[in-house]
Formats: sequence, C-alpha cells, structure tokens
Amino acid sequence: MHRRTFVRGMCYGGLATFALPVARFAQVPGDGRMVFVLLRGGFDGLSALVPVGDPDYASVRDRMAYGRDDLTMIGDDFGLAPGLSSWKSLWDDDELVALHAMAIPFRTRSHFAGQAILETGLARPDGSSDGWLNRLLQIMDGERSGIAVAAGMPRSLSGTHPVTTWSPAELGVVDDSYVERLTMLYRSDPELHDPFEAALQMKDIAPDMGNGGMGGRRARPGRITPIMQAAAKFLREPGGPNVAALEFSGWDTHANQGLAGGQLDRLLGQLSEGVLALRREMQDDWANTTVVIMTEFGRTARPNGTQGTDHGTAGAGFIIGPNVAKSAVISDWPGLSERSLYESRDLKPTLDTRSVLKGVVAGVFDLTAGQADRVFPGSADARGLWDLMR
Repeated sequence: MHRRTFVRGMCYGGLATFALPVARFAQVPGDGRMVFVLLRGGFDGLSALVPVGDPDYASVRDRMAYGRDDLTMIGDDFGLAPGLSSWKSLWDDDELVALHAMAIPFRTRSHFAGQAILETGLARPDGSSDGWLNRLLQIMDGERSGIAVAAGMPRSLSGTHPVTTWSPAELGVVDDSYVERLTMLYRSDPELHDPFEAALQMKDIAPDMGNGGMGGRRARPGRITPIMQAAAKFLREPGGPNVAALEFSGWDTHANQGLAGGQLDRLLGQLSEGVLALRREMQDDWANTTVVIMTEFGRTARPNGTQGTDHGTAGAGFIIGPNVAKSAVISDWPGLSERSLYESRDLKPTLDTRSVLKGVVAGVFDLTAGQADRVFPGSADARGLWDLMR
C-alpha cells in the first residue's frame, strides 16, 4: 500500500426533555437524517478494519494478527473483522465508506479529553460548552430538531438549541391507573405538564423498550440493536428529528481482546447487527439516512502483555448510508513499520475527524463549506471531504 494514495473500492422507556416542551418534532427543511454513533472507550481500528495488505501488519500484531482468509475483504488491502462481515452487503450496495488512520486534531490518550474534543468538534479539549451537533442545529436553515437516544445528554448535542433525550428505563411496568393519576396531577402544573406529555408520546413511539434498559452508558450484550431500532422509530416519525446521537461503551479492550469470536469481535458483531436493524427499521426513509460511527482514539499497534491493546492515536471509523458517493476505503495510509509509527507505538494520524464530519454534514444537509466551518470553528486547516457524499 502507498502512503499518498486513497484506497477506494469504488415509560415504559424513561424520558428526560431539555428545553423542548413537547415531543412534537419540527417540520424540517428537506429529508436528510443523520445518526452519530460514538463508541466510547477507543475501539481498536486495526482489529475492525484490518490492514492485512500492510507488509508489517502480521509482525506488529503478532498473536493478535488476522489472516486474510479470516476477513471479509473490501478492496485489496483492507478487510472487515469477522464481526463486521455482514456489512459486505452495504459495501456491495455502495453504502459503506470505511476510514482509517483517522484521529481527532489533539494528541491525547485520555478518554475524557479525547471524547471532549470529538464531541465539541474543537481542536482542544476546552473552549466551548456547545457540542458540534448542537451547533449544526443552530446553523441549519428552517426548523430543525435533534434527539439523543442515550442514558443522558451527550456533550455532542449539548448547547443552546432545544433537543430531546430518551432512554429505556429499568423501573419495570407502570400500570395505567398510576399514569392517569400522574396526568391529573401534572395537568394543572404549567412547568411539568408539557414534559410529562412528551414522555407519554415517546412511550407510544418506542413502547417495546421498557424492560432491560441500557445499564447506564454501557452496551449490554445484544442491547445495541434495540437502541438502534428505537432511534429509527423516532427518526421515522412525521416531522421527526434531523439528528440523532447514540453512544455505546465497553470498547476499552486492555486485556483479552481476542480475535474472531473474542471480546472485541463480539461487540463488533453487535454493532454490525444494530446498524442493519436500523436500516431495516427505517424502511423507505433509509434512502435519506446517513450513519456516522467514530471513537475518541485508536489503540496501540502492538498488543500488550495481557493480549489487549492500550490507548493509542489514529484508528478507524465508518460512514454508512445510500447517500455516500460510493463504497470506498479512504486512508492516506502511513504504514506500520517502526519508523512510520507515531511515537514508536501508534498508528500515525493522517486524516482529521473534522474533515470527515464537515463533508458529511455538508452533503446530508446541503450546507456550504462556510456553514460547515462554523459547525467546527477553528478548523480551516482541516479541509472537508466535499466529495464524500452524493
């Protein structure tokens, strides 16, 4: 592979509302919908989008190296891990862009700082209380709305524009008579009535998410798919939100990361299944939907002594949907030789997350380059990938 080339294969659920009185989503200007999925913990891109064509890959990964026959190849040099093999259908349908050697613009191995940078869209882990998704909603023309399908309000959606958050609860079933009494109580309260009505509307949209819950922000086994399905139900509502933010943790694989069928690969399988379930649940609205999957940093090129990987720098991500220009692996691949590694331990970053996100939001929501730059202030040096979307 060559460093300077792009490789292309051409309740009841619980509800909290924040500054939005009712769950009546605004009519939005256009049909574009975007789902931002944050994999908290820093997933290992070298084990998800495997650079099996790199001549140094096998020696660097040692006992944690996949063989070419273990992978679902997309292009000549990269393969999807076994857990992501079902995404071959997305690839074949020109709906999958895989990104590699991608990183936030600030060098850190801190989860807190890395997530802050990714979620604010800034060049440093401080300087703004607004998340980039909230700024996107502020900048877009016409009426618009956003929702977090998560245990709390993610920083990416925090800001001055009103948004809603919904999450399944583990409080068991509440009988109808109790709900009726609460309705009577809140009816006369001007501050509590509208949020309570919003909660009831959310329950009607996603009624089957009441038991099991999310267990905080950690994705329990098999829980990614129902959360994705819930997000699709909200997005499909008439006048539904333009933007949805989801997050799943458990990707911090310091020990026993494994290969096919191992700890990480099982999580990747859940992610793969969840995305395809969202695709099915969106039905005809999938034609206008784009899914962005990112993490705060990659992991070390070499395994550690406990057959895991430690906090690294560059990693992988994915853009999924029928409005990508075409299926492709996009990577200015730096190589895995000793002299190519960042600080002699990590995959070197050659692609800025902001460049990718600017290209996505411009394409999904028909923004100008100037508007995209306002979503990511101070990012003039990160040129948007303007040809990423149709």
